[in-house]
Amino acid sequence: MSNKKSTHDDKLKLIVIKTKSKVYVSDNINNGSYHYTKIKELLFDGDKPIPTYREDWCEIKVVPELIQKKLPSARINSRYELKEGFYSTGLPKVLHSSDFSEEGQYESVYGLYELKYELTEPKLIEVEFELNIIVEDSNFEIVRSDYNLQHSVLDQITTHPVLLSTRPCTLSRQESYNIVRKYIKANIDPRWAAITSDYDFCFTVSKNIEHEPEEYRVNVGKRKPKYETRYTRTRTVKVYETSPKSYDRYPIIEPFVGKNEEDLKMNIQKFLDELMEVINRPLIECEHCKGYGVFNYEV
Repeated sequence: MSNKKSTHDDKLKLIVIKTKSKVYVSDNINNGSYHYTKIKELLFDGDKPIPTYREDWCEIKVVPELIQKKLPSARINSRYELKEGFYSTGLPKVLHSSDFSEEGQYESVYGLYELKYELTEPKLIEVEFELNIIVEDSNFEIVRSDYNLQHSVLDQITTHPVLLSTRPCTLSRQESYNIVRKYIKANIDPRWAAITSDYDFCFTVSKNIEHEPEEYRVNVGKRKPKYETRYTRTRTVKVYETSPKSYDRYPIIEPFVGKNEEDLKMNIQKFLDELMEVINRPLIECEHCKGYGVFNYEV
């Protein structure tokens, strides 16, 4: 705990996270949901803080020794000057606000004057503060969170919310399903695969497998049987199917997990990359078994 300048109750209270190359600072010491931060208006050792992905956290260079606040310019020498076009009236060229009061003799000519004043130079005042370094982690960084991370109850109790990204985490099955479904739809190659079921409760991707032409007959007659010989050169095989919860015979998706948020993101991307490699890779029918359960990937 560090104290600067004062022990008054009205001093600025800050929490700090130290890393190897930067410092994160916040005045939301109670983690309030509707907190309005004041630190963006301050100077830390002469520098403005840098915003982060968290509204109530900013980045600074080092643990501050001096915090200052810029006071706005103030009006001085306020007066009312007679407009140039009315100099010939004989009215005073300069009046003050009291001259236009009900008791003043110039109330009736107020419109002939305009307010004039000077501004003082902006001034910096020192802000008394108290800061608490809640953790020192050389690798920590505040990053944008793209997911609704789930953490253990113990971590939620013992870890500051801004640091939960460093703890083991998981996604719900529904969010994991949504991620996979969205990614496949955006990256599938229609030359080699097609989405054959696309619902909130189930998802299927199939491939068209090319093979030697197979003859089959179709009755095209309306009243009397009339057969026509046709040929098929492709057939459909499921390559991926899943669901967010129990539905029919669909396999339920496994939720994504990670040692921390960064590891979780890497695991998600690794799974998606490997899945799309399978989905978008052309398949050909095995020349030995003619499609009875064995396929080769075309190289």
